[in-house]
Amino acid sequence: MKVNVFLPKYMEEFKCVSSSCTDTCCAGWDINIDEDTYNKYINSTGEMKKLLDGKFLENKDEHDFFNHGFMILKDENRCPFLNSNMLCDIHGGVGEENLCITCKSYPRVFNIVDNVYEKSGLPSCEEICIRAFLNKEKMEFVERECELDEKNTEIRRIIDSEAFEGTDSLLQYFWDIRVISINIIQDRNYTIEERLNILRSFYEQIESAHKSNDFDCIEELLEEFNDGLVDYDTLKGSAFKENDEFYMSIVEDKLVKNIRSLRLQACVNEYKQGILNQIDLCDHIEKSKYFSQLECYSYVFENYLVNQIFKDLIPFNKGESFIKSINVLINSYRIIKAYIIGIAINSEEEITEMYIIRVIQSLSKDIEHNKVFNELLEK
Repeated sequence: MKVNVFLPKYMEEFKCVSSSCTDTCCAGWDINIDEDTYNKYINSTGEMKKLLDGKFLENKDEHDFFNHGFMILKDENRCPFLNSNMLCDIHGGVGEENLCITCKSYPRVFNIVDNVYEKSGLPSCEEICIRAFLNKEKMEFVERECELDEKNTEIRRIIDSEAFEGTDSLLQYFWDIRVISINIIQDRNYTIEERLNILRSFYEQIESAHKSNDFDCIEELLEEFNDGLVDYDTLKGSAFKENDEFYMSIVEDKLVKNIRSLRLQACVNEYKQGILNQIDLCDHIEKSKYFSQLECYSYVFENYLVNQIFKDLIPFNKGESFIKSINVLINSYRIIKAYIIGIAINSEEEITEMYIIRVIQSLSKDIEHNKVFNELLEK
């Protein structure tokens, strides 16, 4: 059926590059099977039954429609249907219509906000990263009429902001908060870290007023931010100052042994080699030439952050804890930045766009689909 879809412009041109991709979406995480596809697989006959035999199981721990079963992964967490040509045996052998919803839709993400479908892309896909983050212009959003198969579309979140008007929920201010959030991150008068500090201050003020049930204050704040009446210079803070503990925490054995993505494992090992045996780790990293090199690529981080805000419905992705939501966003950025610099120190190479994309994509694969980074992200 045809529906109106709100989406960032990069999604209009996105197409899977299939076997030419430098990574594969068929390895490195669990692959869930929806109930309809699971039943189709169970009742299959002939060549399809032969192809599927012994390669999937029922999910006895969860009972929702989209997680009814899962693929039995092979070595290196590879899908059993991923062949030596890095192509899917189901897609090539019995047709795309026999793929589960997860495989049909990835890396697309769908939400519904005020009865409008929203579509965005996961940064765990390198092609999404390239199309979304390497554009030096600000990310733009459009509304288009698109063909959508509702039955085969997994909706991550549904928000009906109008239903909360006049209540004590912050969801009634969803659109104001979203627009202000994106405007702050796209304000190029400030560094990325200053923008994140400003956004954190905005969320702290909103949450503080909400805890006091001061809705007049919330509406005044929204009006001031919307009308450009806030002095950002008083909120921008200073550059993030890391310590040795942080740089070591993202390479702890407890963390590394639970990383599934081979690509991220390689990144973390390179990072580890780059920071090992440094007497004053923080001083060594901060005095390296790579800090200034990263500033040239602020548009990559800006687009990454805007995409996260749109895709995850930030700051409403952690209930009504805006602080937890902004902590996850900031910590994602901090970890990405640290890995990039540590890897560059190890290789002694100049940082490039694709250098950054490699880290964002490989890290996102575990952040989005593995719980291993949750504790670090929510600090």
